[in-house]
Amino acid sequence: MTHLGIDLAQLRAGRLARLQAAMRERGVDLCLLFNEPNIRYATGVSTMPIWSETTFVRCALVPAEGVPILFEHPNSIHRARRIAPDVRPMHAWEFTDDPEGEAAVFVREVLGAARELGAVPDRLAVDRLGTPGLLALLREGVSLTDSSPVTCAAREVKTVEEVRLLELNGAIVSDLLSAFEATVAPGVRECDLLAVLADRLLRHGGEYLATSTVCSGPNTNPWRAEATARALEPGDLVFVDTDAVGVEGYFFCVSRTFLCGDVRPTPAQREVFGVAYEWLSRMLDLIRPGVTCRELAERAPRLPEAYRPQRYEVMVHGIGLEEESPSVAYPEDRQPNPDRVLVEGMALVVELYAGAAGARDGVKLGEQVLVTANGARVLAPFPYDPALR
Repeated sequence: MTHLGIDLAQLRAGRLARLQAAMRERGVDLCLLFNEPNIRYATGVSTMPIWSETTFVRCALVPAEGVPILFEHPNSIHRARRIAPDVRPMHAWEFTDDPEGEAAVFVREVLGAARELGAVPDRLAVDRLGTPGLLALLREGVSLTDSSPVTCAAREVKTVEEVRLLELNGAIVSDLLSAFEATVAPGVRECDLLAVLADRLLRHGGEYLATSTVCSGPNTNPWRAEATARALEPGDLVFVDTDAVGVEGYFFCVSRTFLCGDVRPTPAQREVFGVAYEWLSRMLDLIRPGVTCRELAERAPRLPEAYRPQRYEVMVHGIGLEEESPSVAYPEDRQPNPDRVLVEGMALVVELYAGAAGARDGVKLGEQVLVTANGARVLAPFPYDPALR
């Protein structure tokens, strides 16, 4: 099966092989995965992803060798079986009057499936788990451990097919930004701009927007606002963080800031945009194989003091089916993985927010890149607003 020239069977087989290799390297026999991107990485199947992220209605039991078992919402089994060879009804405990009893049934079924796989089901690596399921496993004497060291290690370096999907989705995101920029005008509402993104994404075969980060004028400062019904005014800065879940679920986090109307930017707007653009350009130049997260933090350009209190959470983070590892913290923050080394095939987001506390305007810029032998290759090369340069 192919999708726009991408061999989906090879995509799924390659991801599962990486996951199972990471399990064997770490002595993990079984993973029980509820996190939607983890399930998709292991099985290739995604059903009702937004709803599934807030409930415990589907999961995957993944052995270090062999075929995973997907426990699926009963009404979605017919869809899941188009992709996964072993799909069984999920005995969910949510939305029932007896969650303890239903969770006990679920656990018995999972442990029985584990024995079928030839594994001793007394130790499971789990990514997330609701309280009834957790207690039911503990009552059965199952020892639990965190699956994230395995899943993070597997997903950090992209397969050939994943890189092709990132390139495909990068072109889609560039088109989203083009349509967004063309719509920026006085009188247009923030929610209208968000609708442009969603419309283009869905028409290209993408899946959904993970956030609604479209902000204008005074809504651009501080960071972490969301789209409202505010109408744009001449001279507003307007920023967007795409946070688009594209074809086959791959996440794209690209940010741009535009000037609204046929006007000149104010000196303050030009200054804050210039700081953000220079920081991002210099940071991108540092991305290359062999550099550690500690070295990136030490060599990173320093934000001016006025912008540090409202800085973005990190300078760099991994990306794939969701925000992933590794991450690089600001120099003044604790670096959780100083010895982690960047390697070819990692996909990263380099981004920042620049906005002084109490100021009217803030700027959000960011690029999604692939780590190559020659450094960072931008995956959605969309130009910056020349009015602000």
